Amino acid sequence: MIVDILKAIIELGLPLALLSWLIFMRLFISGELDRQSDRKGIERGVKKIKASFKGEKKRTFAEKSKTDLVFEKWMYFGSGFYGLAALWTLVVIEVSELIGFVFNFPGLDALFGDGLIAFLFNLAMNQLSNLISAFVWFSYWDGSMLIWVLVAYAGYLAGIEAARRNLQVSKEALLERVRRKPSD
Repeated sequence: MIVDILKAIIELGLPLALLSWLIFMRLFISGELDRQSDRKGIERGVKKIKASFKGEKKRTFAEKSKTDLVFEKWMYFGSGFYGLAALWTLVVIEVSELIGFVFNFPGLDALFGDGLIAFLFNLAMNQLSNLISAFVWFSYWDGSMLIWVLVAYAGYLAGIEAARRNLQVSKEALLERVRRKPSD
C-alpha cells in the first residue's frame, strides 16, 4: 500500500500540484483571482472565468495563441480539479503512446497498408479513445482508485495553496539546492 501511495504521489500528485500552481499563479498575478479569497471564493472565481471563457469560443487563431495553452486545455476539460486531472492523464497517455510508436515503429507498410482513409480513421479513433480515457482519468491509473483520487486532490489543493501564498522559487535557488550536498 505504501508503494501504491508513493507511485500515486509521483505520477499524479506532484504533477497536479505543479500544474495547479502554474495555473493559479497565472490567475493570481493577472488579477483574475484574489489571493485573499478562501477556497469557496476561489471556486466562485474559477466558475466566473470559465463562464467568460465559454463566451469567447469564437476567437481567432491569433487571439487564441496569445493565451496559455495549458490554461486553455484546462478550461476545455472543465476547469477545476477534475479538469486538471483529466488534462494530466491525457498528457501521460499521449506521451506514452508517442514514445511507444517511435521505439516500435511498425513501418510505413503497416501504417498505410489499408490505405490513407483507414489510417486517418484509425488515428481519429485512437484520439477519441485517449480523450475518453482522460475524461475517466480515475479508472486509467492502476491500483486503488481511492488512493489515486485522494492523492490527486491533495496535490491539486497544495498547488492552489502554494500559488495563493505566493510561494515562488527562483531557478537559481532551485539549482543551488539541487547542487548542494546533503551534508551541507
